[in-house]
Amino acid sequence: MTASTANYLWSLGDVLGQGATASVYKARNKRTGEQVAVKVFNHLSYSRPYEVQMREFEILRRLHHNNIVKLFSVEELSNKQKVLVMEYCSGGSLLSLLEEPENAFGLPETEFLIVLQCVVEGMNHLRENGVVHRDIKPGNIMRQVGEDGRSVYKLTDFGAARELEDDEKFVSIYGTEEYLHPDMYERAVLRKPQHKAYGVSVDLWSIGVTLYHAAAGSLPFTPYGGPRRNKPTMYKITKEKPVGAIAGVQKVNDGPIEWDYHLPNSCLLSKGLRGQLVPVLAGILEADQEKCWAFDQFFSATTEILQRVSVYLFSLQQATAHRLYIHHYNTAAIFCEEVASQTGVGLEQQHFLFLGHDLSLEGSMKVVNFPSTSPSQPLLLLSRTPETHAGLPFREQGLLSLETIETWIVYVCRSEGEWSRQNI
Repeated sequence: MTASTANYLWSLGDVLGQGATASVYKARNKRTGEQVAVKVFNHLSYSRPYEVQMREFEILRRLHHNNIVKLFSVEELSNKQKVLVMEYCSGGSLLSLLEEPENAFGLPETEFLIVLQCVVEGMNHLRENGVVHRDIKPGNIMRQVGEDGRSVYKLTDFGAARELEDDEKFVSIYGTEEYLHPDMYERAVLRKPQHKAYGVSVDLWSIGVTLYHAAAGSLPFTPYGGPRRNKPTMYKITKEKPVGAIAGVQKVNDGPIEWDYHLPNSCLLSKGLRGQLVPVLAGILEADQEKCWAFDQFFSATTEILQRVSVYLFSLQQATAHRLYIHHYNTAAIFCEEVASQTGVGLEQQHFLFLGHDLSLEGSMKVVNFPSTSPSQPLLLLSRTPETHAGLPFREQGLLSLETIETWIVYVCRSEGEWSRQNI
């Protein structure tokens, strides 16, 4: 079975997504063969007020940004049903990516940073145009894969979107349960009567849940039995969350909620990035709309993260890899303090090597003048005092000293990414 408009043709079996009021299909331009996505509205959509029906078309026509799915045209089926012709994203959705087994514990750090940058820039464009999305979730963030293999993420599905300035409110309910702001959840899911109005901060809550999901591979708030089976407890978790907590899990029926103020240890993000990200999540996962961060604060904090440079570090005696995020204009003294914070190696004990040679980091030296590092060519950190490892009691008296390590071997990274031995 196929369907078509004047310029596009698609199979009804080639479904990309379905919702209450529309279905999205992969289609082709009849003349050029170009692949597009078409959103076909069903009869239920026409029961909505006319201004609501037209809202998505009008909003998409106003938005022009690389991190928002492009609207090419609006066409009609032979029965006059509206069809949105949009950009096709070959990589599926962020949700489909997170459902792949290798991402069970969240995205790799490099990919997560791309998601963060794309979501921030896409949302910034929405706020510049006075638009609130109202249904941010991984399923509404599409992934385009470029010829270089790099991902570009794009916000999509503006069926719930509307114009809303920072100081305005709305009362209608939209969204998806697991990503829904607690005040909206109470009315939409629990069906409790209330007379609250909602502001743009509802998008920030949804962004917070989405970013946590991308970082950890799981939802931050989980009642016993799951969010869809235990809805009263789901609401209780989100509404009673302590300030600063970014996750809450109930592990037994009617049991206590276990709060967490950090990303899980299974998360693939480095300690350096986690330290930058957690305060942002805590700021936007705030149920009280008056206490929640404003978008300006969110944009400022996330841009500050994205503008930092990465310095890769490997602590030899601890056998641990680190990725430190620091501004290019910061000094070596600040860098060394961050090294001490992440590794526990004090300032006076730090000794650095790069490609097998001593690296002297003078206190006033700027990070921009550091050698370029990578996972295969990190700075090597040696401690001038022996490390103690409680987990390795049989080595407690036999740890190698700095002098022994320097005398015998240092592993250095070569351009091929292979390790070779070199006496120094």
